[in-house]
Amino acid sequence: MAVESSETVPLVRSSRSCTRTELRRSLLFVPGGDPRKLERADSVGADTLVFDLEDSVEFDSKERARFLVVERLEADTGDTERVVRVNGCHTPYFERDVFEVVAAGARSLMLPKSCPTTLARARLHLASVEQRLSLEAGCIRLLGLVETANGIARLPRLLGDPARLDALCFGNADFSLDMGLADGDLPQGVVYHARCSLAITAAAAGVAAIDGVCLAIRDDDAFESEARAALSLGFMGKLCIHPAQVAIANDVFTPTPEQIARARRIVDAASAAERAGQGVFALDGRMVDAPVLQLQQRLLERARRAGVLHAGENERHGRRQNRS
Repeated sequence: MAVESSETVPLVRSSRSCTRTELRRSLLFVPGGDPRKLERADSVGADTLVFDLEDSVEFDSKERARFLVVERLEADTGDTERVVRVNGCHTPYFERDVFEVVAAGARSLMLPKSCPTTLARARLHLASVEQRLSLEAGCIRLLGLVETANGIARLPRLLGDPARLDALCFGNADFSLDMGLADGDLPQGVVYHARCSLAITAAAAGVAAIDGVCLAIRDDDAFESEARAALSLGFMGKLCIHPAQVAIANDVFTPTPEQIARARRIVDAASAAERAGQGVFALDGRMVDAPVLQLQQRLLERARRAGVLHAGENERHGRRQNRS
C-alpha cells in the first residue's frame, strides 16, 4: 500500500536490488491511473514497462495514480523491468512521486523535461532518498526524457556529467509543441535534426539512445519504418504507446539470423587473420579492420542479450519474411 507521508520511512523491499537491465528494445508507456492496463501490462512482452504518473494522468488523479503504481510495484508479479515516469522536478508531485515509488521497489525513473538543470536537481533529491531509505548510493537510475528545445540545445552539457543516467529518450511530441510545429513526426525537419543530435550525444556519453513515439498508433507500417530508421541512427530501442507496437520494436531491434551469421563469419575470420599475423584483411571483397570487427562483436552481444544466438532463429526469420 502507498506510503502515507514522505516523512515516514517504510521497510524497503530488496526487489531486484540495484541491477540494471541492458536490453531496452521496447519501452511501453502504461497509464498509472488505469488499474486494468497496469494489471495486464506484463502480458504484452515489452522489455520495459514505463508506469506513467505524468502526461497520461489528469491533475486531479495524480494521488490515485501514484497509489495504484505503488501497489503494482509492491505486487512485483513479473520479471519485466519497471520504470516509473514521475512528474517533473518543477511540479508539486515530484518529491513524493520519487520517494513512494522508490520505497515500493522502483530503481529506474524516467525524468520528464530532462536537461542539465533538471537532471542535477533530480540527482540531489535521489541521493537524499537513497540515504533516507538506507539504499546503496547511486542505485536509483535515470532515463532522461529530452522533450524541449532547451533540452536539445543543452545536450552537449550532459557529456561532462552523465552520473546516474542510463539512457536518453526523445520526447518528440512535446519537443514539437515547444517548437511551435504542426506535428511531431520523426522523419523530417527540425524534429529529425533533434533526433539525430540526441542519438549522437547518447553515444558520446556512453548511454543508450531511445527513440520517440510513433503518433500513428494504428499504423504498424509507419511504426516499423520509424523503428528501422531509428536503428540506422544508432538508437537501441523505441518508446511505445500501444501494445501492438511492442512486438514490432522487439523484432526491429533484434539482430536477424543473416546479420548474426555474417557477424560470426567476420569474428571467425578475424581470429584466423590474427593467428596469421594480419591486423587488416578482406572478406567477401570488403575490408575488415578493428572498428568493423568491434561493430560485429557488439551485434553478437545484442543478439545474446535478446536470446536469439542459439534458439528460435528460423522462427524469427520466418516472421520477418511474412511481414515483408
